[in-house]
Amino acid sequence: MTEVLVQAVSYTMLAVVAALVGGVIAIYRQPSAQMESNVQHFAAGVVFAAVAAELLPDVHTRAPSVVVIGFAIGVVTMLGVPRLGTYVERRGIGGKIAGAASLLVTVGIDMVIDGVLIGVAFLTEPATGVLIAVALAIEVLFLGVTGVIALPEEMGTFRKLAVPGSFGVLLLLGVLVGVFALSGVSGTPIALVLAFGSAALLYLVTEELLVKAQKVPETPTSTTLFFVGFLLIFLLDMAH
Repeated sequence: MTEVLVQAVSYTMLAVVAALVGGVIAIYRQPSAQMESNVQHFAAGVVFAAVAAELLPDVHTRAPSVVVIGFAIGVVTMLGVPRLGTYVERRGIGGKIAGAASLLVTVGIDMVIDGVLIGVAFLTEPATGVLIAVALAIEVLFLGVTGVIALPEEMGTFRKLAVPGSFGVLLLLGVLVGVFALSGVSGTPIALVLAFGSAALLYLVTEELLVKAQKVPETPTSTTLFFVGFLLIFLLDMAH
């Protein structure tokens, strides 16, 4: 288990660094709306390919009833997370950052879920874990930018960077939970987690990344970047 944990944490550090890089970019050179859309399209293609190439083939071999339950739990959870964030924001929780509370709560929970998925992926097949970690690192880069942009402008630099830093900590926490809680476990529990994770990532692509990317007009460049991201991960999977 120690070797798996070291591998999982090592590759997850890519996402931790990506979150901080995104935060720095947002502080010193906030990207344009079109650039954000391009990154979102690329990240969507990357995550979509990771699900299609690694998670779904494994889920396909499991019992249909287990897959349905895992997917259902994943969908319900992902639908509920934004509502929880909205509730927190309406209650004014968070003081000066109350206006960004909904986003921060949603992303924070998503980071824990993604971390657990990375941990389980490394337990089942290290190559799968690597691809999932790389795909999510690109997603987290965008979330680091988004999290900092949502904060009040008067906040200090270090306090702003604490937000993407906390995203990274929550991701690592999820990895630890996934590895320690499910090490040595096989069969139905792993199948449930993989089906849950597949649904969560598909929700991320369709209801988060691509929806937000449509805030600016679609361009040939942004569409092309979606397929470039998909092809990149697909080729990496073929190389393994």
